[in-house]
Amino acid sequence: MFYNVMKRLIISLILLCAAFSYVNAQDPSSLPTAARLAYNWLADEGYRPYIDEDGDVSFKAQGYYLFIAVDNDSPNYLQLVMPSIKNIDMDAEDSAIATYCALAACNEMTRDKKLVKAFMSDSGKVSLSCETYVDETPLVGKYLEKAISFIIRVCEQWRESYYEYMEDYVL
Repeated sequence: MFYNVMKRLIISLILLCAAFSYVNAQDPSSLPTAARLAYNWLADEGYRPYIDEDGDVSFKAQGYYLFIAVDNDSPNYLQLVMPSIKNIDMDAEDSAIATYCALAACNEMTRDKKLVKAFMSDSGKVSLSCETYVDETPLVGKYLEKAISFIIRVCEQWRESYYEYMEDYVL
């Protein structure tokens, strides 16, 4: 009997601690200025942002996963990231060609687009980002509204560019 009571008490405490941690993790008040403003704007616009395990503000837009990178060292820095739009298998036989084509498409997007940076990590993940500095709420909303639609459009353009490079190389 005592064992069952203790077991229930321990399980209840664990669940309570987990719920408290979740509530605290979702509290945007501890975020740096730009990330907090972005979180609030996203929530007001119905995007359902959440603070992910890395401490970034994550959300979905038009079926794409995006996040606001949190930078505690630069509280007014706002970076919207679309991660892993393409993963190059670095161990594949054609990885050199695929890497070249991915980097060429990244270079083209970064060179030709005013707002977006396209980049590839050492592990072969291609991502996009839009970056700026903000210090007031209206600017955050206007910026994010344009940046979200722009980064989605550039994602599609990057993919088209990548496959055009691949066609040129493979054929």
